[in-house]
Amino acid sequence: MRLLIIICISFLLSFCLSITAIAAPEGKSPDLSFEELETMDFEALMNIKIRSVSKKEEPLADAAAAVYVISQEDIRRSNATAIPELFRMVPGMQVAQIDSNKWAVTSRGSNSRFANKLLVLIDGRSIYTAYFSGVFWDEHNLVLEDIERIEVIRGPGGTLWGANAVNGVINIITKHSSETLGGLASAGVGSEEQGTGTVRYGDKLGKDKTFRVYGKYFNRDDFAGKPGQPEADSWDGQRGGFRMDWKKSESNEFTFQGDYYNGESDERAQDNVVSGSSTSSFNRTVKIDGVNFLTRWEHKNSNSSDMTTQFYFDHASRRGATTKRSIIDTYDLDFQHRFKLGERQKIIWGAGQRFIVDSFEDSVPIQLNPRSRLNYITSVFIQDNLQILPNTLKLTVGSKFELNNYTGVEVQPSARVLWIPEKDHSIWAAVSRAVRIPTRAEDNIRINSRFSGGNLIALIGSDLVQSEEVLAFEVGYRTQARKNIFFDVALFYNFYDNLQTRERGSAFVENTPSPTHTVIPFIENNEGSGKTYGVELFGKWNVNGNWELSSGFTYFKMDLDQVTTATFVFENAEGNDPEYQWNIKSHLTLPHNFEFDTTLYFVDSLDNINVPSYTRLDLRFGWRPASSFELSISGQNLLEREHDEFGAEAVQFTSGTRVERSVFAKATVRF
Repeated sequence: MRLLIIICISFLLSFCLSITAIAAPEGKSPDLSFEELETMDFEALMNIKIRSVSKKEEPLADAAAAVYVISQEDIRRSNATAIPELFRMVPGMQVAQIDSNKWAVTSRGSNSRFANKLLVLIDGRSIYTAYFSGVFWDEHNLVLEDIERIEVIRGPGGTLWGANAVNGVINIITKHSSETLGGLASAGVGSEEQGTGTVRYGDKLGKDKTFRVYGKYFNRDDFAGKPGQPEADSWDGQRGGFRMDWKKSESNEFTFQGDYYNGESDERAQDNVVSGSSTSSFNRTVKIDGVNFLTRWEHKNSNSSDMTTQFYFDHASRRGATTKRSIIDTYDLDFQHRFKLGERQKIIWGAGQRFIVDSFEDSVPIQLNPRSRLNYITSVFIQDNLQILPNTLKLTVGSKFELNNYTGVEVQPSARVLWIPEKDHSIWAAVSRAVRIPTRAEDNIRINSRFSGGNLIALIGSDLVQSEEVLAFEVGYRTQARKNIFFDVALFYNFYDNLQTRERGSAFVENTPSPTHTVIPFIENNEGSGKTYGVELFGKWNVNGNWELSSGFTYFKMDLDQVTTATFVFENAEGNDPEYQWNIKSHLTLPHNFEFDTTLYFVDSLDNINVPSYTRLDLRFGWRPASSFELSISGQNLLEREHDEFGAEAVQFTSGTRVERSVFAKATVRF
């Protein structure tokens, strides 16, 4: 009853305030054209330009895939202070905060802290760690004001993006330096986000070069500890970087950008290797630091032909985690060429080479053998976009071919068809194959999990592991039904094979760690299979010039086949993902440059890890008295003092905490 009352009051308040905004003379802000509100007109939603589906700019209406675009305006008017929080608004995404500095994020199932079937890119640079095939989100606390948009593709993207784009692709695209001229300073303080500050400055270097530099600091408090476990998960750090864009001529443009970051992520750790039958807990600080550099050359031959060459280097280091120290250096070179073949065909092809050099310092719980290793991925791809009926029916076919040092050659084809029966209506269907290649952990790791009855349970990697595979079928429809109503629906049915499992091996005796004991090994294997299916809905309604409502709904189901030879399926357990999710967002622009934003989320229970369902309400009130100044105050998780969003899994060396109710105030100045 309390929840229903709060919901009704929030949206009734939005309605009443919207009426006030309509009635007020000159109710629409005269400052709606400055940087944060440079958004696409609502009537042009179908024509929003995206790049992640075909690696070239195309309207959303022409994309034969399930796509959601998070704009800079969506980011500004959200309550998010970290990248993963933004994905909560996307239908089909599963987002759960484990503690103050860790998230479980995936698309279309198999969620965990080590979710490994979602490829994440920043300006084309993969942040998918080769250690466990996931993302350490505490390494990527970007300046949110520098993001132009985030393109979220649900469903396989392996044909263009390669291995590990199994259930989706997230492409975070930052702003061109010509769009960030002048200065920006922001500062925030809150009950959880205890202090954050950003300084950015951009300028011109002659008539053809622009640049920006930035610095950021943040400090986040602990979340609430679970019963019997004190909190110990604070998070702080700093980062800085630059970007320079040089438009040498009408045909050639160069980009240079880089970042440096360091910080500390605290956690409550489990000491799983002990003398006895019980485990102990202790507080631990993980020190992180890294640097990356990217350069890109874009050459335009004509309106229908262009080439792009990109190179990046990424260095990431973590100390004090379950491995005492890990260092991963990535070197990546990519080339792509787009051209027109005849009147109806557009071809895009490319090639890439990636080298990954890693080094690990062992601990008692975790060892890798060898401690250092060079891994590689060599790839080529080709895709043909064929106009069967001009402006009405389009077929896109292609494949990626990769050679890696774990499983050899991998082929990832796809076929997509798009039908536009009339303006502002798109119907699409796709069939795709994608793979997730093994990682260092699966191939070479040993995890000493726990003592049980005098025996040590150990999880051991195997060089016989194979790539996990998906064969995905998708169909979707999107429409600008009226000039102020947008609707999008996607349905999918995925078949998985070679899913990661662990199989019990033959016991053996060893002396280390002391005392002498029998080891019961569980060996990495690929005996799992199953299917997932679901529906994702999204709608947006521009009620009037000042009030916009949007809503998303997701139904998801996973059915895994019974595995008789394996003890359990690891990372793919049924019940780690909510069966139902929905959200409702309200953005209201008031007279005198005030803003009132409401977001309500519902997330179903996670039965496998005993996390109950929860409903979350976020509110934001903003004021922009001038084009150069903005104030906002927001509240997150207002319905409950604290709640769980994720729980312990089969192998977890850290204890999760409970997400707390919080408030946050922020001021931004442009000069």
